[in-house]
Amino acid sequence: MNIFTKTFNNVKRYLPVLRKPAINSIYDNLLNANYSWVLSNRNKQYGIGWNTYYRAGRNPYISACIRTYINEVLNLGFTIKSPEENYQNVERVNYLTNLFNNPMGEYSQSTFASFQSLMWHSYLLLGDAFAEVIYDKEFDGVPIGFKHIPNEFLKYDDKKDQWGFVDNSYYFEPYQLIHVKDPDIRGSVYGISPIDILAKDLTLDVLGYDFNKEILERKGLDPSGVIEFDSNLNDAAYNQEIARMKAMANTSNRRGTMVLRGASFKNVGISSEDMEYSKLMDGIRDKILAVYGVPPSKVCILETASLDFGSGKSQDQNFKKTFNGKARLFEDAFNKVLRRSAFRETFHYNEMDIEDKKVKAEIEDIRIRNGTITPNEVRRGYGQSPISDSEYNPLNTSKSANIFKDVLKSEGLLEY
Repeated sequence: MNIFTKTFNNVKRYLPVLRKPAINSIYDNLLNANYSWVLSNRNKQYGIGWNTYYRAGRNPYISACIRTYINEVLNLGFTIKSPEENYQNVERVNYLTNLFNNPMGEYSQSTFASFQSLMWHSYLLLGDAFAEVIYDKEFDGVPIGFKHIPNEFLKYDDKKDQWGFVDNSYYFEPYQLIHVKDPDIRGSVYGISPIDILAKDLTLDVLGYDFNKEILERKGLDPSGVIEFDSNLNDAAYNQEIARMKAMANTSNRRGTMVLRGASFKNVGISSEDMEYSKLMDGIRDKILAVYGVPPSKVCILETASLDFGSGKSQDQNFKKTFNGKARLFEDAFNKVLRRSAFRETFHYNEMDIEDKKVKAEIEDIRIRNGTITPNEVRRGYGQSPISDSEYNPLNTSKSANIFKDVLKSEGLLEY
């Protein structure tokens, strides 16, 4: 209780004027030691090499899905909310805003965009995102910085019940580490990566790609073609023809005219195996989008009959729900740090706006005209000052329309 009281008083009364988190970062100090083990591969609890995840991340659709979430985070930005709407402690709100905008201080290259990109990319690809919470020794319990830590640098010690560096040089206390993950129903300390779910499909994707790449790079005849020789052709003549075709295959003009003696060539066209490969690739693509919950339009895919995620608005609504669920994991992790530091303010990503403003404006106009809503109620929703009753007469529709036009102009839906 005494420790909590001391921390609360520190937050309440004074905050560091100039944050210098780098000199207090345990992770930065570790990097400065130049450990050679950093370059070696790391394994998750179940033995999957980190390079497996990173290689999977080079899949175009996985990369596009991850980029979609990151772009959404960066476009939305964030807000520090106070527990009471009518009162804000400006000093604390400004401090936390600066903390999230510059996670490693004003003079560091780390920004909200770079830090959030690293965290979300790690979470969406590897299933886990880690960040060190840095505290100033002179201000007990006040966070002064956030530092992303790559998964390869950390391991979990069951005996200590703590996360630590892989060389056993340091183990983090719970309040020093942020860990964002999708919880494993089996109770693993690691999160579940989408790559774990897509493992078999991605294996087929790699095998199919390598197989077709080999065909395209192979010199010689089209494997879908058939050469038929006379059954009476002797072995010497047959071998001579084979040698002549091999010589032709080594020339640069692989798609020229082939002259055959005593043989006929048939091009059988696209085989059923080729068609199956195309369907396989489309199926893998669809599964990747489903696992990540990203609509086709978000990754610039023209929808077909086999890939229908609903209308544009329903796609946006579904993606908003999926995004909000994942964003809540990050918000809870950051807010737990703030609560431990006796901050009552909370961190939130801004709301995703998928509403059709023009349709909304038309509906509000109709409701004003039929008297089910007042102009002041509409104006309040847009943060505009109210008008007096003398300025508005519900029977004067032209004046009502003029008042409503002011709202449309302020939203950029109507030109002045």
